[in-house]
Amino acid sequence: MGKIKFTLGETIEKMGDNITKNKIAVESKVRPATIASLVNGDARRIELDTLINILDALNNLNDGNEKIGIHNIIDYEK
Repeated sequence: MGKIKFTLGETIEKMGDNITKNKIAVESKVRPATIASLVNGDARRIELDTLINILDALNNLNDGNEKIGIHNIIDYEK
């Protein structure tokens, strides 16, 4: 059976020291606890609107570098 792995923490690390979980929470208007559960891999589900808000925030904070997509937040493992 496959498994979903949240990779938001790895993406934040790649973006550099000036990007924090709190900064993403503020920019995305998503609760800090939600961001933390995604980073820690504790999340059991995520609403599509929440996912879109996080992706929008990450792309806004990324200073025009590589476009960030769903694959930068969620990975499927078999």
